[in-house]
Amino acid sequence: MDFLQIALIFLILLLSIFLGITGIQVFFILRDLKKALDKFNSILQTGENIAEDIERPVSAASNLVTTLKKIIKPKPKRFYKKVL
Repeated sequence: MDFLQIALIFLILLLSIFLGITGIQVFFILRDLKKALDKFNSILQTGENIAEDIERPVSAASNLVTTLKKIIKPKPKRFYKKVL
C-alpha cells in the first residue's frame, strides 16, 4: 500500500467516527426536545383545564342574567324629551 491509500483509509475512518458521534449527539438532542415538548404539552393541558373550570360558572351566570332579563323586561327608554 502506498501513502495515499493509507491516508484515505485513515480519513474515512476518522470521518466515520465523527459522523457516529454526531449521530449520537443528534439523538440526545431530539430526546431532550421530546421531553421539553411533553412538559410544554402538560402545561398547556393544565391551562386548558383551568380555563374550562372558569368557563362553567361564568356560563351559568350568563345564562342566569339572560333569563332574568327575559323575565324582568325593562321599561323602554324614550328617544326624545317630554315637553311640558
